[in-house]
Amino acid sequence: MLQSMKRNRTHLILTAFVCLLCLSVLDGCTKKDKKKSSYTGSYIYCLDSNETKIEGEKYTIKSKNTDKMIHELLHKMRKEPETVSLKNALSDSITLDDYTLTNSGELSLYWTASYTNYTGPSEVLRRAAIVKTLCQVPDVKSVQFYVAGQPLTDSNMNTIGFMTADTFVDNTGDMEYTQNTTLNMYFASVSGTSLVEVPVKITYDASIPLEQLALKQLIKGPSSVGGISNTRMQATIPSGTKVNKISVKDNTCYLDLSSDFLDKRDNISDEVTIYSVVNTLVELSNINKVQFSIDGEQVLLYNDSINFGEPFERNLDLVLK
Repeated sequence: MLQSMKRNRTHLILTAFVCLLCLSVLDGCTKKDKKKSSYTGSYIYCLDSNETKIEGEKYTIKSKNTDKMIHELLHKMRKEPETVSLKNALSDSITLDDYTLTNSGELSLYWTASYTNYTGPSEVLRRAAIVKTLCQVPDVKSVQFYVAGQPLTDSNMNTIGFMTADTFVDNTGDMEYTQNTTLNMYFASVSGTSLVEVPVKITYDASIPLEQLALKQLIKGPSSVGGISNTRMQATIPSGTKVNKISVKDNTCYLDLSSDFLDKRDNISDEVTIYSVVNTLVELSNINKVQFSIDGEQVLLYNDSINFGEPFERNLDLVLK
């Protein structure tokens, strides 16, 4: 009898424990469901009061037509945000002359010369806000800026080209106006016949396009990268190589290098040199191909061995596993 009572008591305790466990799981599921049901609508991106970063303010797009959506969002960006700690990213004094949208989703905005009133970090933040806002339109995949009829350029006079929401890291522009990111770069193996993939964490000036930054780091070689073993890899690009111009259009990176790039490094195969550049740049979300030129001229053969006149795509066959 006593044993029966003990068994019943044990059974009740286990039943109660299971019930509590189920309630806990259900509560956990409810919390997860709440997270899943978090806001998935659109935002109007604004500047914070100190103009050190951009923040999104919830907004429901009313228009259904693509052109009307673009007009609606740009119009809304000129209005004062409802949140008092935010500032509008697009002022009334900045005039949009026209815009075009291709079937592939490339939106070109043609600003008047008034856009030059935006400079430095403020310009990059405002541009980021505009691009991130407009890329929420379903038919808009990327955005390019023109100012007074000319493509927008960076401080080094490189054409900035088409930008996506991913071009700009969230919380763009902290107090020192820097960003942190990780770039996958490709250096040469010790033998010089293969590529070694290396994730490189960097802090950089947000006004510099990522493709320009990646190439600059690649030219410096692995010796400039902290936290990795330089004994298992080596630089691929000849020392002294300069980037004359770099721009991105239609997901193709147009890269113009100095003739130093043709000076082959010892013990590095031609394929490894070329694809260290191509694979590194194609890691960026806005680049699928790389088209080379040397000092502004198209070179048909690289060191008389590789067809150099056509765009290159990623080649992972050279990468060490």
